[in-house]
Amino acid sequence: MAKKQYDPLWEVVGEKAPLQGVGGDVDAVCPWCRVIVHLGEQTEPGRRYECGLCGGVSVVAIEDGAVTLQRAE
Repeated sequence: MAKKQYDPLWEVVGEKAPLQGVGGDVDAVCPWCRVIVHLGEQTEPGRRYECGLCGGVSVVAIEDGAVTLQRAE
């Protein structure tokens, strides 16, 4: 039997979400509430992100080769 690579609950709705620990981790710190958020591998600079904890809207940026979040004013 093959090992599952994707979360079966997301496959029900037609999306491929990797199981936790299988996909690459791209994390950043929310500039509003300072919690660590998971952005995923497909994160690209300029994309807007809303924090699930505080609701603050940020913009994905790359500084010194690292992915960061900056406040969207």
